[in-house]
Amino acid sequence: MRKDIIIFSDLDSTALGDDHLFSKTTKDIVIDLYKSGIYFCPITARSAVDILKQGEILQLDKYNGIIAGANGAKIYDFGTKKWIFESFIDRKIIETIFKETYGKIGKIKVHYFADDAVYVYGQGENSKYWSELMKMDYNIIKSVEEIDKPITHLTIILEKDSTEEKAEEFYNNYIQKLEGVDIKKYTSRIFEIINKGVNKGLAVKKICEYLGFDKNKSTSYAFGDSFNDFEMFDKVNVGVAMQNAIPQLIEISNDVTLNNNEDGVAHYIKNKIINK
Repeated sequence: MRKDIIIFSDLDSTALGDDHLFSKTTKDIVIDLYKSGIYFCPITARSAVDILKQGEILQLDKYNGIIAGANGAKIYDFGTKKWIFESFIDRKIIETIFKETYGKIGKIKVHYFADDAVYVYGQGENSKYWSELMKMDYNIIKSVEEIDKPITHLTIILEKDSTEEKAEEFYNNYIQKLEGVDIKKYTSRIFEIINKGVNKGLAVKKICEYLGFDKNKSTSYAFGDSFNDFEMFDKVNVGVAMQNAIPQLIEISNDVTLNNNEDGVAHYIKNKIINK
């Protein structure tokens, strides 16, 4: 495989269409890349069990590719059929979060994500949809003991009418006390908690080191659309935002491509990487 180019990409709203499927154009361009000796490495928030399926759809299993999930907490090598990196949140932190949130802070939702399961306090339309989409076990729990698998990351969702002031109060009174984790605030309602230093940028770094890429001697690209793609853009030479990306990501990107329903990733790769 070549050591002068490597490509990373988010999946949902980036390489995947709004129907959560890869277009034929995208699948074909990934195969063309691997046949040309260029790695295409998806890095997504999706669960471990799902990224294996997505990788097979892209034929990464055939071409010995690499894929990362859980926002960088899991990295899999299809060539060796092994996880080359795994990061799970300390059990004491899980217990603290459960104690501070379950049934105590109004209409709060917490989603605890394991490799093949999600644990929630009550059924929600959105969480149920995503668990079914990714073929994950969906568990409604009443005690922390029911969280019986290691957790890669979790999301905390405040009530729908939450304001910036309420979010700040919640952060200061509860979330800020947690040690050994990073807290990413997506909106005034949504926080993500993951082990400190674990993100898509770390996945880029670990994959490049694992494959023997030198950032100073190669060109790395990343495609993304949302808040969890900032660190990934920071670790590559060229960050390419989707046309449908959040304004903050477009602002710091090196380039912009077509939206995810117009095969923006494949279009950019074909016209600005392969045929440049």
